[in-house]
Amino acid sequence: MEIKPEWIFIGILILVPAQWFLSPSETGHLKYHLNSFLTTFKTYLPSFLEAPPPTDEELVEIEAMKMEADPKKGQGFGMGKYIRQRSPEMEFRVGDIVSHKVQDYRGVIIGWDPEAIATDAFIKHVYEGKEHLINQHTYAILIDTRDRLTPQVGYVSQENLQLEKGTVLHPLVEKFFDGFDEKRQK
Repeated sequence: MEIKPEWIFIGILILVPAQWFLSPSETGHLKYHLNSFLTTFKTYLPSFLEAPPPTDEELVEIEAMKMEADPKKGQGFGMGKYIRQRSPEMEFRVGDIVSHKVQDYRGVIIGWDPEAIATDAFIKHVYEGKEHLINQHTYAILIDTRDRLTPQVGYVSQENLQLEKGTVLHPLVEKFFDGFDEKRQK
């Protein structure tokens, strides 16, 4: 079992003052200081063990996990397990290679929604000032690891995408696709 350095530090932080409190020569002083130390310890221990409030990114992730766990809402971010009606305005299909017009990365489409279905925190963070994009077709994309070093999945509105040629390198490609058909590329 590995002991975390934080716990070692806490142990030293507690034991050094405790040693000083326990060393007085008179019994009355010993009881007083020990009681004082324990009272102080009990007062500050709960606030020390409390988790810090979550950051904005953690709130987005927590809300996404809640959304995934709620079967009524289904899975958002283009990965919902429901039947969608493909409208004539849709420019792309699952398996199409696309590039982002603004952020300059390539990817392959793995899912889509007729409009953005995501957590409130995600929509507020991504679509602030661009509310018209919320009602556009939105695609889940495996982002090419040659463009982003860390494997990522994007959720991008149709207006920000354009058709691209080539292949996409991503560790999850094999999970979504059996093969690659160059004839389908435009």
